[in-house]
Amino acid sequence: MARPAGNPVLAPIRRWVLYSRTNLTISVAAVLGVLFLAGTVFGEPPAPTRTPTTAATTDSTTTTATPADQITYDLVEVTESAIAGKTAAAVAGSAPATAMAYAHSYVDISQSNTEWKTKLGRYTTDTPGDTIVAARPQGPVAITGPTTSEIVGTGGDRRAEVTIPTQAGDLRVTVQVAESPNGAKWQVQNPFPTLDRDEVGKLGTSPSLVSDPAPASRTTTAPSTTTSATTSATTSATEPTPLATSDSEPSPPASSDSEPTPVPVPGPIPIPDLDTPIPGAL
Repeated sequence: MARPAGNPVLAPIRRWVLYSRTNLTISVAAVLGVLFLAGTVFGEPPAPTRTPTTAATTDSTTTTATPADQITYDLVEVTESAIAGKTAAAVAGSAPATAMAYAHSYVDISQSNTEWKTKLGRYTTDTPGDTIVAARPQGPVAITGPTTSEIVGTGGDRRAEVTIPTQAGDLRVTVQVAESPNGAKWQVQNPFPTLDRDEVGKLGTSPSLVSDPAPASRTTTAPSTTTSATTSATTSATEPTPLATSDSEPSPPASSDSEPTPVPVPGPIPIPDLDTPIPGAL
């Protein structure tokens, strides 16, 4: 019985590979080389290695950079809740938002002086110094309303005057577009605005201390009462005392509200007329 003929293509290759170990090694190396070349030509390029330093630099640039086309002179008034949680780069394109962010950081008393100056310096042209630290509020101050803004100046000297109402008075902030290493943005101009420390101190006064009368007003009443009593005693001592006479009768005390005493009438008591006879009279 005749055996079936082998595959005319694979049979010679199989015989050549199995002929010797050398041919087998050459065949394996050739297949690996073909696969490597195919992966190099048709495969995806390897992703670039991102070191921690590069990642931090990229994130910092993305966060703080403000393109010039994002700067706007449209005064869209904002409230404190509208800018809460936003970064300095997110508010740098708007004058009212930058001023409100400055005011929000200015009335924050939860941080140390160093942290407070660093946070406040994100919105100012220069880093705040000891002068503004000395004017920092020592008690809580609430922002009571939205911003009120207007553009002043012309050309490159244009700036915005923003007013933020607080419990201790209005905080007036001047902001202007300034160039920075990360691009143009709105920044608070120096000298930096502050609140009146006396007005801030009044917010911590207890109402009971205000309603309580002053010690001087309490002590002035007692001497006047004593003086009046002394004057009355002196006057009564200097007046002459009237002499009592034997035929003078003591007069009863007069009372305007008392009724006159009834006087009894002499004679028999009259019997009233009755419709029925009196029992025992018959």
